[in-house]
Amino acid sequence: MNRKACVVTGASRGMGRGIALVLAKEAGCCVYATARDKEALNALAEEVSQSDSDGYIVPCELDQNDDQAVRNFVQSFQAKENRIDLLVNSAYAGLVAIAPHCGKPFWERPVSVFDASIMIGLRSSYVMSSLFAPMMVKQKSGLMIQVSSFGGVQYLFDVGYGVGKAGLDRLSTDMAAELKPHGVYAITLHPGAAVTEVTAFPDGETPIFSGRAVTALLNKANKDHLEKLNGKVVQAAELAVDYDFVDINGKMPTGVEVTKTWRDAMSNPLIQYSFEADLPDPSKSLNHPDVSAFFHGAKNYKV
Repeated sequence: MNRKACVVTGASRGMGRGIALVLAKEAGCCVYATARDKEALNALAEEVSQSDSDGYIVPCELDQNDDQAVRNFVQSFQAKENRIDLLVNSAYAGLVAIAPHCGKPFWERPVSVFDASIMIGLRSSYVMSSLFAPMMVKQKSGLMIQVSSFGGVQYLFDVGYGVGKAGLDRLSTDMAAELKPHGVYAITLHPGAAVTEVTAFPDGETPIFSGRAVTALLNKANKDHLEKLNGKVVQAAELAVDYDFVDINGKMPTGVEVTKTWRDAMSNPLIQYSFEADLPDPSKSLNHPDVSAFFHGAKNYKV
């Protein structure tokens, strides 16, 4: 059996857990699930093992703040697997940090609240992507998904939250620009208002819905659709319309925010960044006339 190899970060709870669960349990994938909570990861692996699925979870205790630990994890993965089909960056520490300060303006919040959204969220996604990119580039295939939020487009919760999510949206765009020649895709997923261990929007989406959205991109989306979405933001509900899947209750989420965002997306797609770019030629050093002229001008610029 050609079982697909996937990595999902932040898989101990929330969207990450739901995505890892669906990939293993419903799509039969081998999922390396990372998080700091080893007990929660073991419980996830046990849940999948008790199902009749051919897929399974490999629990991997990992602190995304520790770059060396992340490098060690990637090296361990590469020693066991000859390819990676999917990387889902879902680890996020912002909501837990934001919760005690709800209602306060940014200048009355500790800087650590901002850092929580940037470090485990934006930065951790960049680090993990940069370490797995060589493997995908070498195999000339692969899909990277950043799990972001509508908060990247419109104010939601906190300044750091919005900046971090907007950064994730742009991260996919700029990575897609450099990955495009190598047959590797980078896409941002926006779940709608969610029902998780931390949030409870009425009639919102469960993490299973996001898991089915990711699975659709991995197993159902053809090359033309992936190229259309490459470098772009796509909402889970949009994919549900395209690939005919529902939430765990057998229905489409009906929460007010969910309904509004996906209906708006159908008629007025979110502003998307462009990843069409003239990439630099790596063979040109700083001594090349084109490159040195640019940097010479930059060095002589005065404010």
